[in-house]
Amino acid sequence: MGSTTKVRIAILGSGTGSNAKALCEAAKSSESAFSVALVLTTSSAAGMCGGKGENVDLEVIPASVKGEEFSTKLCSLLEQYRIDVLVLAGFMRLVSTKVLTYMSGHVVNIHPALLPEFGGQGMYGLHVHEAVLASGRTETGATVHVVTEQYDEGAMIGQTKVPVFPEDSPSSLQQRVKETEHKLYPVALNHYIRENFQDIVGSVPIAGISAVS
Repeated sequence: MGSTTKVRIAILGSGTGSNAKALCEAAKSSESAFSVALVLTTSSAAGMCGGKGENVDLEVIPASVKGEEFSTKLCSLLEQYRIDVLVLAGFMRLVSTKVLTYMSGHVVNIHPALLPEFGGQGMYGLHVHEAVLASGRTETGATVHVVTEQYDEGAMIGQTKVPVFPEDSPSSLQQRVKETEHKLYPVALNHYIRENFQDIVGSVPIAGISAVS
């Protein structure tokens, strides 16, 4: 296929949707290797891209749906929309073996710290930034990684650093990290797709998208 063909992604989130919005916006570029075919949320659809005013389908799986039922419903939607990569954006649960197997391991996530530090169970949202400040670190950041059956242990795709200032609160640090997340995620995802889906996007790097070091 030609290099203009895009990989179809689904975004799965449960938070405010700021990373989902950044990915949806990036996908509109002709230089993007991906298109957003579906946005999935386990909470209110408010704040997530998709639905009215966006050319992206939105599906809600209620938070009450868990375990095997959730995995079955998720896989059904991924099949229905012919999804190539599942992209997590604020999704707090472990992804099941069933889903990882169905997606052939093509599930990615962004974490608000420089993994492998400040990762693992319980390390999400403000808890991460509180831990960074308590450690006395002068630098933090965001990491895009492949999802496995363990929290935050998959192979790293890309990482960006941001400074920690003496006057920072968890909230101010979170805001600075979020700003870099919105820039990092689309670039890292494009890099991952170029590396793993050459049969769809072609072997030539897409113009304007640089690899993440």
